[in-house]
Amino acid sequence: MAFSMDVGAAISKEKSDLETYKAFMYEMTKYSELLNLNIYSVPQQTKGEQRENGLEAGSPAIDLMGCNKEEMYEAKAWIQRILTSQNNHSIENSHILHLGKKEHDILSQLQKTSSVSILELISPGRAFLEIRGPQADLIEVVMNIEHMLCEVQEKVTRKKEQDLWILSGQWTDQQTQNQDEMKKKITFLRYPAPLTQELMDRKNQFEKYGLQVIKVETIENVVLQAAFQRKKKMMEGRTSKEPVSHRLFQQVPYQFCNVVCRVGFQRLYSCGSKYGAGIYFIKNLKNLADQVKKTTDINELIYVFEAEVLTGTFCQGHQLNIVPPPLSPGAIDVHDSVVDNVLSPETFVIFSSIQAMPRYLWTCTWGRVWSQNYSRPMSQQPRRKFSSGSSVD
Repeated sequence: MAFSMDVGAAISKEKSDLETYKAFMYEMTKYSELLNLNIYSVPQQTKGEQRENGLEAGSPAIDLMGCNKEEMYEAKAWIQRILTSQNNHSIENSHILHLGKKEHDILSQLQKTSSVSILELISPGRAFLEIRGPQADLIEVVMNIEHMLCEVQEKVTRKKEQDLWILSGQWTDQQTQNQDEMKKKITFLRYPAPLTQELMDRKNQFEKYGLQVIKVETIENVVLQAAFQRKKKMMEGRTSKEPVSHRLFQQVPYQFCNVVCRVGFQRLYSCGSKYGAGIYFIKNLKNLADQVKKTTDINELIYVFEAEVLTGTFCQGHQLNIVPPPLSPGAIDVHDSVVDNVLSPETFVIFSSIQAMPRYLWTCTWGRVWSQNYSRPMSQQPRRKFSSGSSVD
């Protein structure tokens, strides 16, 4: 009797796993068709190969193929999170704060047409969606929500682009010939950085504090640079303080790295509220490493932007700041930034995205978990929008 129950349970589990796999692949295929992507059929592993990989015979499997190691890693981690969700899944994404009536109607409809519940949780600097329900339904709902959040992110980014065109001085109401330009996406270059002595010294600093550098990329964005330079000249013209800028660092989640390259640093992706509702940067790599260690799993990849930040005149920050405080009580002019400690600042907070220009993107990990995969030098590639980066080992 016990044997019969065990067999029945095993068959039930196998059916459940297969249903989960089918539901996941159905959603992946559907969105691939929507995006006009190619679908590749991957041959099943032999029984011997399955045993070597710790799989039972006939177990469903997903093989990922691609030329970008970071994208492959992040895709694998995302799929694992979905498939290992036990009737609940959490999505943390700052763009949840931008959900409007249309998006909330979609969330409501998803709950009506499936057996899941969706709870929206908002806390200072963070936003979550908690989805609960049977795994097959849960996977379908999660895929729909992720797709919706991608659309919201693009909508927010397009609005930032329009603002950036104006701030860069490359578009005005009178320049009708440039209005079509303003509707275009802002393009950027992200390519392997030439390994100068300065970058090698910086790499050594990263590794001194436990961050193993995988690659470093140079970021170029003509429109963002134009807006940044206009702001820099304005600040230099009204202050004798030298310098008006610092080289600072900010960790950014992978999913937002290209957005930063495209429209600059945003409050949405900057964690912090202690010194005001602004965009946070760290001066010392040791402090950055300590922060990363507290918030990042040892197996995760770490993405750190090195930026030129216009700090100008600064003062002590406060949690209630939503803009920099005035230079003096009652003054119209305000400080350019706030800090954690005026005498020895380590954390700088700005309140305008055009005060920071991303210069390099450092991809790291803790220790040497990934170093063997990146130990072979990569050939110098032409400048292009999405580059796989440069090995620095």
